[in-house]
Amino acid sequence: MTQAVKHPLKWRLADMDGTGTDQVNVVMPEMDAQSTHEILLATDIPSPHSSKMDISWTDEDLDLFHALVEKVLSGHDDPEQLDLANPEIVDILHMVAAAHFIEPVDADLVLADDVPTVLCEADLGELVAIHTQDGYKSCIIAELDSIEAVCVLLEPLILEDKNIDLEVYDTLVVNKHSLLPAEFGNVEPDTGTVVH
Repeated sequence: MTQAVKHPLKWRLADMDGTGTDQVNVVMPEMDAQSTHEILLATDIPSPHSSKMDISWTDEDLDLFHALVEKVLSGHDDPEQLDLANPEIVDILHMVAAAHFIEPVDADLVLADDVPTVLCEADLGELVAIHTQDGYKSCIIAELDSIEAVCVLLEPLILEDKNIDLEVYDTLVVNKHSLLPAEFGNVEPDTGTVVH
């Protein structure tokens, strides 16, 4: 199903699937401006509230969404018309929901020693890696300032000795000097990458 990306987008915190657990859902109006119907997409992100409510997307949500669409779907003809059955679009919506609703953990609890490498300037929505005590982990930059980045994990991070069990889409606050190029993580190298 192809859907126009229109404002206002909303988050609906509710148990839409009848599982007994409130989840974060994405609500968008149908393409037809005269229609009162809504398109509802469930995410795997648990609601931080115990009551049903709708919350408007923030400017930060929209900025991250557009940055991720641009980076993930760079060859897409029309970024305003998205296929909601596309798993990459579903992943993007999960990442934006995670960045908005999941309280980030301090990465200092899980990071391993810094890796000497050339640091490049990171950007919103960019794929990077971090060196953790559970190996190199891929993540997406969801928020960025001059010192720190909030990153959404793209793979689990488990440290049994510290009782830390982070799942895909959990978030971390990482000092920018600890961000590594994406090639350090669990990603497919591109054609210009030399793997040693």
